[in-house]
Amino acid sequence: MHQLTDYVLAVRTTGSPPAIEGVKSVDLVPGDDQDVIAATIAGLRASGLTAADFRSRVIYLAPEDPNCLVPYAALCGFAGRRVDAYAGGTVLEFSRLDPQGEAFPDAGRPPGYLEWGQVGGEDGGALPTVHVGSGAQQLVTPEAVTVIRYAARLRMVPPPSARDALATFVLVAALRRRADDRFPYLSTGNEPAPVTKDDPTQGIDLEKLRREAAKYRQELRAGRRGADMVPPVPVSPHNKRISEAKSVDVRTVLTRLGSSSDDGNLWHCPRPSRHSNGDQNPSMKVYGDNRTRCHRCDAEKVGPIRLVIDVLGVTPDEAASFILDSDRVVDMRPA
Repeated sequence: MHQLTDYVLAVRTTGSPPAIEGVKSVDLVPGDDQDVIAATIAGLRASGLTAADFRSRVIYLAPEDPNCLVPYAALCGFAGRRVDAYAGGTVLEFSRLDPQGEAFPDAGRPPGYLEWGQVGGEDGGALPTVHVGSGAQQLVTPEAVTVIRYAARLRMVPPPSARDALATFVLVAALRRRADDRFPYLSTGNEPAPVTKDDPTQGIDLEKLRREAAKYRQELRAGRRGADMVPPVPVSPHNKRISEAKSVDVRTVLTRLGSSSDDGNLWHCPRPSRHSNGDQNPSMKVYGDNRTRCHRCDAEKVGPIRLVIDVLGVTPDEAASFILDSDRVVDMRPA
């Protein structure tokens, strides 16, 4: 398990624990807008965070309040993935969790269209209300999974502690996952019964917040691309070789690193020593952009060069040679 000092960047907000000695910290303080989502995005913009910051290990220092979910949802949306958190004196390694909520069985689709549901809190009256266990157990019944998974909109009344609130939120979002985790509304449980599918009175729409944060990330990327427009320059032989290595099919590179696959999509990680079970089950997924990711080892998708650097502990030049010169495979493996 990671320690706080293992992280490169810590993100704080109002009420967060003190900064970690020796770890860079950034403050995400909401703006003055009365709209919580707009205020949080304003704070995200003012923080100076960039997409590049999330290439390293980042942890969110949560205040001891269930409302810690609001800045956390924005961070996850901006990062494009789950972010580790520190709450209740514990490091919560959410980034290492299996993103697929399909592992939890449900009781089948509801017989009719389920527009709204609620998880946590008191009985929502006309609203189907379910519960999940808090703390380390995180118990969830098939009937509860059905409501959480299939409700078009879901409001969540979090447990009182920040640690349990974060753990429950991550579980609920994973159960609702489609292409990405789908976030619920943050609710007090005292809101009136919803009238429409997009009823704004149901609490804080954390899914809308996630999307707004992801949109801001795309704005930063678009601005960076525009700023990087310069006249073309000749490509040096060195850079050409690196480029050629990056274009080699990552499946070929995985094979050279001793990995194998049963279906060509899920591969065994070539870093089994980092897995408690030696990676008995395939944990690396290959994506259409010629990158791959082990959900236990990689914070984000990596290409052929970065994969070889991490596995063999070599320089980019040596990684390119490993990829392009197959006769050097054996020589470059660590003893």
